[in-house]
Amino acid sequence: DDDDDDDDDDEKKPAWESANRHAKNVRLLKACLVAGLYPNVARVESVHSSGNRSRSSTTTNIISGSNQQPPKLKYLAEDTGKEALIQIHPSSINAKAKQFPTRWLVYHERVQTASIFMRDCTSVTPYQLLLFGGKIDVQHSAGTMRMDGWATFEANARIGVLLKEIRAALDGLLREKIENPEVEENARGETIVKTILQLLNSEV
Repeated sequence: DDDDDDDDDDEKKPAWESANRHAKNVRLLKACLVAGLYPNVARVESVHSSGNRSRSSTTTNIISGSNQQPPKLKYLAEDTGKEALIQIHPSSINAKAKQFPTRWLVYHERVQTASIFMRDCTSVTPYQLLLFGGKIDVQHSAGTMRMDGWATFEANARIGVLLKEIRAALDGLLREKIENPEVEENARGETIVKTILQLLNSEV
């Protein structure tokens, strides 16, 4: 009887609990931020250290309070279609950061006073951008992928094509859900979601 009661309790759980089952996955949360904020993206340029320009690389921490100069940040200006410098607004918690965990940031809004500033920014990864950002173009001979003709990522052609296929499958799944919101998630949809979660969680 107790087992039957437990089954009844599971059946009575509200639908939002199932929809919110990955709420504690920070990597997925950031991917959702990309989906909502794109194209508000900035690239972190190589930082200067001891007078020498270091190579572009992923760092492990957000570092502030050191003598190191903050990295240059660039975004794609919509009016000119060219890169332009942008700064983190002084009121932001990241304003004093000297390094970031990745080379990419998404931000909530851009304002212009004496300079161009972004507010409410956070670092995001290549997979988060490629799966939830703009249009992907695989450049086979160069071994790169470009997003909306601007953001460039190193990857062999096979990975690029696979990411495009996963992205297309996700777009199709979302389109189906929007058109038929009452339809329950099927095995195909669950497979797509699990694949994306594995990619996001495995990214170094």
